Amino acid sequence: MSASTDVPPFLAAWLEAQQALARLAAASGTADPASSSTQQLFASHYLRLFAVPGPAPAAATPAVASAAWQRYQQAAERFGRLLTEAAADAARRFGEALAQSSPDVPSITTWRELHALWIDCGEAAWSLVAHREDFAAAQAELLAAQVALRAAGRAS
Repeated sequence: MSASTDVPPFLAAWLEAQQALARLAAASGTADPASSSTQQLFASHYLRLFAVPGPAPAAATPAVASAAWQRYQQAAERFGRLLTEAAADAARRFGEALAQSSPDVPSITTWRELHALWIDCGEAAWSLVAHREDFAAAQAELLAAQVALRAAGRAS
């Protein structure tokens, strides 16, 4: 799915990241033949997760609502970039792990083993990003921006 005019600008980075992950999977030989449907799946989940219902709240003055909406968009984009960084790192680690071939590396013969490898790669990538100060700051700002956006909706 490509970014279009009906997709909020701050979600374009999410969509691009999912396309990059699909290209990464294709480059490592693990691509699913339905990669475009996989991209659609990722995009639809992110759109539902981060979409704020409707435009900026009407109860606030236009300036307050616009500022709250812009703050939320910027915070979501910043936080989303960090999540995308973790996802891309997990995919990179997974591809590298699948590409390893030596007597020391156990072979993967079941779906359970493949799933466990993916989880290990994801946890390692998540741990690096989630424990950084910039991640904590981005998460806090996203929460504060969501609160400000809701408060703007209650202002009269």
